[in-house]
Amino acid sequence: MLEALGSPWLPCLVLIGLAAAARQVRGSWLSPGPLVALVWAVYVSACLLLTDYEVYASGIWIIALLVFSVLLGTVLSEGLDGSSRRSRPNRTIERETLRVWEDRSLRFSLLFAIVALVGCVHLLFVSLEKFSLDFSLLDLLSLGHLWSVARYSRGELEPWSVRLLIMWVYPAVLLAGISFALARTRAQKWLSVAPLIPAALIGTVFAARAGLLISLICWFSGLFAVRYRQTGGTYALFQRKIVLWMLMLMISGLVFFVAIDSVRRFEGGSLEVTTDLPRLSKYFLGAVPAFANWVHTSKEQGVTMGAYTFAGVFDLLGIKPRQIGVYEELQTLAGGEDTNIYTLFRGLIQDFTLPGASLFGVLLGIVAGAAGRSGSTNRGGNLLVLAGYYAFILFSPIISLFTYNGLILAWVVAALVLGFRAHQRPLEAAMVPSSV
Repeated sequence: MLEALGSPWLPCLVLIGLAAAARQVRGSWLSPGPLVALVWAVYVSACLLLTDYEVYASGIWIIALLVFSVLLGTVLSEGLDGSSRRSRPNRTIERETLRVWEDRSLRFSLLFAIVALVGCVHLLFVSLEKFSLDFSLLDLLSLGHLWSVARYSRGELEPWSVRLLIMWVYPAVLLAGISFALARTRAQKWLSVAPLIPAALIGTVFAARAGLLISLICWFSGLFAVRYRQTGGTYALFQRKIVLWMLMLMISGLVFFVAIDSVRRFEGGSLEVTTDLPRLSKYFLGAVPAFANWVHTSKEQGVTMGAYTFAGVFDLLGIKPRQIGVYEELQTLAGGEDTNIYTLFRGLIQDFTLPGASLFGVLLGIVAGAAGRSGSTNRGGNLLVLAGYYAFILFSPIISLFTYNGLILAWVVAALVLGFRAHQRPLEAAMVPSSV
């Protein structure tokens, strides 16, 4: 009996139950409440099923508590009425506004993607000069390893002239996801995928996986926010086309990860693309065991008041420099692999204590629920808040989204492009989307 109570599967089953109950009430997995429960129920289950890491139940109980706090916030904001039982008068985005957003989002996403592509070319030339290399294939393949050593061993970053260009990839992909959801032709859809190309190229030069992952999350966040608003909160996430798209992206992402990991370790000679299963397991599924270990072994620490959750903002304002990797200490997982990826929740607890982190979750749920409420007025701000919530939750198994200032730029620029408020007169007809 005591062993069962100490099993991490018990809080995992609580997460699954919370997800199922929230989905039953809301009617869509994209509703703010069901989404956070779904993400964490799936991720924790995968960690327990697919790895042999020791996972302390106390860590999973805390995850369940913080997920519940977000759910509670959405209930306080939205009530317990499901989307299907709400009145529909204000549920649609006006057709004229959609057309304005469709045009603006596509044009500006392509413009920003071109800026980022210029930055990628600039990065390439700067890198070749920095490391005294030429355009040979072996030298180009060596860049990822050299940048990794420079970044993680010596703390060197790319020049500001490069950073100021490549950071525009994030507004590009966010607007591209919105454009894809609004596109009416196949050509527009393909153009809306194009901004992911500079994101992949930048990741290849740096041998960095996070940039492309963040770009994909931004793209899907914009797409899902529009879909959810267009359908009045009833969008069915698990459609056949969407599932196939996700499977294809997961396979492509796995291939990209293995390739980039091989490039990162390439020091000359011949490139060997190998599958290091312990490293793959650590990067994809090591965060929850690391967080649970930290909860189990951590000692009382001083409250850091947002220095980890809002690390990028603190660094930008000069309050506290953000160190590479965010956390200095590492957790050793089964098999000897070390990781400093602890999920969003470690930063929240270290910043605000566990009660403060729970309050943060409630406030997050209230804001997300208000933005996603299908009866709310039509504002671009609501759409972007909802997209920001999606991105925050989808990235939460790794770290806080506010660790990266490029993401803050993405939402600010998208707000300026789309406009916070729709000024067109409402039209009676909804623009109901086709499936992805």
